[in-house]
Amino acid sequence: MKLFLLICFLFSLNVIQAQKLSGTWQGLYSSENADNSADAQRSWIYLDMTIVKGMIDGKIRREDFSLHQYYIYDIVGKVLPDGQLEISESTVSQKSKNAVIPAKQQYSLQFDAKKGYLIGTVKNGKSKLTLYRANFNIQENTPNILTENQLDKFQQELKDGISSPEKRLEELKAFKFDPIYFDYGKDSVKKEYEAYLIEMIRMVKSHSDLRILITGHTDSDGSDAYNVGLSQRRAAALLHFFEQHGLPKSRVEIDFKGEKEPVDRNDTPEGKQKNRRVDFRFV
Repeated sequence: MKLFLLICFLFSLNVIQAQKLSGTWQGLYSSENADNSADAQRSWIYLDMTIVKGMIDGKIRREDFSLHQYYIYDIVGKVLPDGQLEISESTVSQKSKNAVIPAKQQYSLQFDAKKGYLIGTVKNGKSKLTLYRANFNIQENTPNILTENQLDKFQQELKDGISSPEKRLEELKAFKFDPIYFDYGKDSVKKEYEAYLIEMIRMVKSHSDLRILITGHTDSDGSDAYNVGLSQRRAAALLHFFEQHGLPKSRVEIDFKGEKEPVDRNDTPEGKQKNRRVDFRFV
């Protein structure tokens, strides 16, 4: 009896969570080999759904770039006990002129709360889809709502591990800058910082209007001229790291201060270590 009640509770919780997914979604519809074959099919797909008490209805729009056609199906579906969405196309409600209607599809979708995407497969096992929340309703009487170039951009964002537009602002607000530190007289980036720096790159790529400022620093050992050069080399090492990991130079600025802006005392080993650093900020 307790197990049954637990199952009922979890199902109810999943239904409540699923209801928050009501609304319009858009994204990539592609065959499994879309990244590897010139013949692979891919297009924008749009899903407009309402979820009430575990039942789903709404519309789904599929597009065909090669034929400049679109098809809008009415859909029905339900929320499964594990929170998965099962959706079936029922009848065609709208289509472009002279469009040849493809076979009805069934979809299985799961929400990725971390990245903010609805990720799913088509029941024929040959196609997949990745959707993000949109801010408009499905449009009719338009051959292609978004361009193929925009689809290229979205596909690259998925390859780069970038979250959905809805999640990006949350991630940016939560992202915390920390300096990275260098060994005495050195300008090489330590392995221990690579994961953090790659996450920083992902953050910059997630926002087209962001650039990052790298500022190199040193402790007070050595001449002013030597320390200016060392701080410049440290900043340049980060620029090289970012470029090597896919962030264009146009998204990065560098600065170098030598020993002029310490964050700690320069008369202790601990203080000097804190001053041998590179700082970051978005610009």
